[in-house]
Amino acid sequence: MTVFDEFNEIKRKGLPQILVIFGESRELVGELKNQLLTEVNFEPTDLSQAYYDLTPSNSDLALEDLESLPFFSDSRLVILENLVNLTTAKKSVLDEKQLKRFENFLDDPPETTQLVLILYGKLDSRLKVVKKLKAKATLLEAQELKSQELIQYFSRISPLPKVVLSLIAAKSNDNFSVMKQNIDLVQTYALGREVTLDDVEKVVPKSLQDNIFALTDLIFKGKIDEARDLVHDLTLQGEDLIKILAILTNSYRLYLQVKLFQAKGWQENQQVAFLKMHPYPVKLANQLVRKLNVKSLKNGLSDLIKLDFDIKTSAADKSYLFDITLIRLTLKKN
Repeated sequence: MTVFDEFNEIKRKGLPQILVIFGESRELVGELKNQLLTEVNFEPTDLSQAYYDLTPSNSDLALEDLESLPFFSDSRLVILENLVNLTTAKKSVLDEKQLKRFENFLDDPPETTQLVLILYGKLDSRLKVVKKLKAKATLLEAQELKSQELIQYFSRISPLPKVVLSLIAAKSNDNFSVMKQNIDLVQTYALGREVTLDDVEKVVPKSLQDNIFALTDLIFKGKIDEARDLVHDLTLQGEDLIKILAILTNSYRLYLQVKLFQAKGWQENQQVAFLKMHPYPVKLANQLVRKLNVKSLKNGLSDLIKLDFDIKTSAADKSYLFDITLIRLTLKKN
């Protein structure tokens, strides 16, 4: 069950008196916040509702709203965003007296007041006020969605077929906000017609993973100049060599596994099930390693693991070490 499934269940039962939406994924917390505002039909001019993105300058007013009885309705909804005192972030918007007022509210919340907290980060469970909050509130933690969960979620709110969403998820590195942007991008490009896989390939920008697959293709084909140019372009775009190395190493590990699967006669769907990963990289890996041998992949993986050790322990420049290994990988004949 994803956090969105949990939220739908909460909405079905009716919002609790105190709801806390929190998590380290700002994108998912933001999405839940938008869904909440839609659910309660939030309107800034509605005197039965109040929303505060907390700062030291508006904290007193927010607490007064929280403590006050409703005047023009039977109940009052107060939404407080960024009450960072409750998180592990070393920041605060409430001073000690204000935090005590908030604790007093938690001790005896008026039945006519509903509170929603929207927090970006982890709750600091060591704090007394957080312990009180956990005892009183319904907690909704926004955790990153796995690939299949992303596809499932967007298939409910998007007309795109799952096979298209699957490719977009892979090209978005299973990032919620990036996937959302890319869905909008391909739908705009398609101008109302059905979106195809070709549309995704044409329109969605290449991810770092896509570029690493392109890099390994150049390596396997012995195209050293093009391989070095691609690495150079990636670093100019702000990608760190350590990150490139990590993905390249994981890619080689996947290639070796897939090559061994091919030797056993395993089909791609069997490989995906065993590896428990997205089908897209498995499909690309099967295409790349078909003409390679196990020995060359083992040697390449060994070289990359050694490079990682050398970068972390050697005084030599990491760009130099990376370049030497790249040349060795590209020129290797077996």
